[in-house]
Amino acid sequence: MINPSDLTGFIPRLSKRRNFKIPKLIVLGIGNPETDYHSTRHNVGLWAIKTIIDKYQLDLNSNKRTYDSWIGKLYGETIVIGKSKTYMNNSGLAARALLKDYKAAPNCLLVIYDDMDIAPGNIRLKKQGSPGGHNGMKSIQEYIGTSDFPRLRIGIGRPKKSTSGADHVLDNFSVEEIEDVKKISKKIIDHISILINKDLDLFSSKINQQ
Repeated sequence: MINPSDLTGFIPRLSKRRNFKIPKLIVLGIGNPETDYHSTRHNVGLWAIKTIIDKYQLDLNSNKRTYDSWIGKLYGETIVIGKSKTYMNNSGLAARALLKDYKAAPNCLLVIYDDMDIAPGNIRLKKQGSPGGHNGMKSIQEYIGTSDFPRLRIGIGRPKKSTSGADHVLDNFSVEEIEDVKKISKKIIDHISILINKDLDLFSSKINQQ
């Protein structure tokens, strides 16, 4: 099995997308774009994307109004790594633009985002489903017209009784929670080849192993 570290220096950094086929997978992290939101729980999806970008030393080669992205080959498959540049409530604009620009179907999209219904330090993969109470996912479903796409949910836990949900997601992570996020990001990287090959059941099994 290929070790991700062995790929350093071998990943193409191309400025033109016409050399590539329609991607097998588009991985999109969503959050809020301004610096003030960088360390908030709501931005954990963007944190995960940054971990992937840093690990593989990717140069984002498409700078659009609603997203930045990289397209290239990983583990023999054409994939896109995308970062939303919209506010969370308008995440659907980024998702729709990515699918249109890369001529991909909605089921090629994998969205990474925060979830209050999951405890910190835990992660869940769903093949499809309703957006629940998450405004970013509501926006994506509205703009692309379906909920039939996978999503990777990173737990941020429920707020304390004295804190509203809105305040909770926009609060900065605690030191302990940052360590949890680092562990989650490592799990994603360790098993990203499985994710790229869209073996979602196997990926779920691997990430939930202690």
